[in-house]
Amino acid sequence: ILLNNLDFYDYKGNPAEVINQETDFYIVNFWASWCAPCIKEMKSLDKLSDKLPNLKIITLSQDSDINDAILFFKKNNYENLENYFDFDKNISKEFTLRGLPTTFIFNNKLKAFAKVEGIIDWESQEFIDWLKEN
Repeated sequence: ILLNNLDFYDYKGNPAEVINQETDFYIVNFWASWCAPCIKEMKSLDKLSDKLPNLKIITLSQDSDINDAILFFKKNNYENLENYFDFDKNISKEFTLRGLPTTFIFNNKLKAFAKVEGIIDWESQEFIDWLKEN
């Protein structure tokens, strides 16, 4: 799966460009506001960008009602996450999702090279070292 083949939309339904030349890695996180593990890992995802500045973290809400996702981010002050909504689940149809959270990691050639099912400590040194080696 190539990142540039996917169409992202902001919470207002506007097309969004997520790709830029300075980004080394893209993390695309499928989540929902009703998913306890998803909520638990958001803070860790947000803090990861502080440690890896050339990283873009894209959250892709799977909520059935966009207002649930909007309310979640209004209540929580995450500074490093780019938030999008998967209208009609067009993006999630391109992936194999067995549950949430599910996260895909893309390289700077926009190719997915890793999949994480479930929650991990994104800001751990172990993950950062692994990512830098790839």
